[in-house]
Amino acid sequence: MNPTLMAGALTVTAALVAYSTAVFAQIRANRADDFMLGWLTAGVILDVTATGLMIAGSTNTPLTVHGMLGYSALTLMIVDTALLWKHRRNKGVRARVPGGLRRYSLAAYGWWVLVYVVGAYMASRNGS
Repeated sequence: MNPTLMAGALTVTAALVAYSTAVFAQIRANRADDFMLGWLTAGVILDVTATGLMIAGSTNTPLTVHGMLGYSALTLMIVDTALLWKHRRNKGVRARVPGGLRRYSLAAYGWWVLVYVVGAYMASRNGS
C-alpha cells in the first residue's frame, strides 16, 4: 500500500475510535457535553483528513461507489456534529439530547461504520 493510502487508512481508523467514543459517551450521558462533542468534532476532522489522503493516494477517480458511500457517511457525521453543537448552544450542557437527535446520531454512526467495514473489505480484496 502506498504511504498516502496507509496514512489515510490509519487516520480513518482514528476517526472510528473518536466517533465510537463520542457516540457511546452520548448514549451513556444523554447530553452534548464537552467530552462527547470534543471526540465527535475530532472524528469529523480526522475523517475529512482521511478522505483527503485517500483521494490523494488513490489512482481511481474520487467518484467510485465506495467514494460516494464514504462521502455520504461523512456528510451524515458532519450534520450530526452540527446538530449536536446547535443543541448544546441552544439548550445548554445539561440538557438531554432529544430522542430524534439520538436516533439520528445512532443511524449516522451505524451507516459510517458500515461504510468503514465495506472499505476495509474492499481494500483487503484489492491487496492495497
